[in-house]
Amino acid sequence: MTPRISVVIRSYNRVEMLCELIERLLAQHHRDFEIVVVEQSTERSPGAAARLGALAQDGRVRVLEHPPLGGARARNIGVAAARGELVLLLDDDDQPVGEDFLATMEQGMSDPACLGITCQHVWPELGPPSRLYSWLAQHRCMRFSTLLGLPLVYARHDQPVRPVDYVHGTGGMLRRAAVDRFGGWDEDTPIEDETSFALRAAEHKRPEEYFAFDPSAQLLRNLDASGGLGKRFLRPGGFFVKFMTFVHHILARYRPWRVRLLYPLYVLAGGVWTASWIWYDSRAHDTVVRKLWGVSLFVATLPWHALRAAARK
Repeated sequence: MTPRISVVIRSYNRVEMLCELIERLLAQHHRDFEIVVVEQSTERSPGAAARLGALAQDGRVRVLEHPPLGGARARNIGVAAARGELVLLLDDDDQPVGEDFLATMEQGMSDPACLGITCQHVWPELGPPSRLYSWLAQHRCMRFSTLLGLPLVYARHDQPVRPVDYVHGTGGMLRRAAVDRFGGWDEDTPIEDETSFALRAAEHKRPEEYFAFDPSAQLLRNLDASGGLGKRFLRPGGFFVKFMTFVHHILARYRPWRVRLLYPLYVLAGGVWTASWIWYDSRAHDTVVRKLWGVSLFVATLPWHALRAAARK
């Protein structure tokens, strides 16, 4: 029987956390779903491997083993193998909140014109959203910035927003028919790989169709786990180069004249994003002194990083 929901999980070197996520999903009250895991780990303890093997005995779980693929390619392979009408995208270090998570996500897709939704992301380490965050989220949640078209998230917002511009790569649910219509995710960017699908959808979806942000379901995010895409453990220059790769390969593909005309602004935006990443996301910059030093050193060397990124177009 074809399940209504396919949960697609991309996983890399987090087998223990992956097993915890699968167990949480198998405990959901919803019963008409499957779990498709794209497992790419190069490090796996015997105990973790045995635990994953035992979970895979459940008829709802399929584990597809691959060498490391990168984020977008792993998602494409997982979605291609999915059989459900609705596809829920999750990363292996996240956890659904409550046993009605899947049912709540499905309810958020009850309007046939809704092509996809993003649930609320919960970051316990950051505390509740501030008033400023909530005010900004009303206008920026899951949207592309007006001038440069950069993806803004604000997924900790606690109020529904519709329409929005894109669906997040974890805690996002899409209609499988929409993926079939618009194609999957471009694989030549190391970050922000959700963007390409959304840009194609914006060009081809019907006027009444839309994406939405629905905080009814919550997903617990993890800031400290190693493995995965490893973005929180990069060097600042490495993060900046990845950002500019996204600009060169994705934005320049779908918005070429915007990138050519505003290229210096994209370099500046990359500097701002990297400084923000140092302050909020980098695990190496874990004190105020290290944050200040990291930002200062990066700003001083930004021209060199910009030249390095340009040379890798």
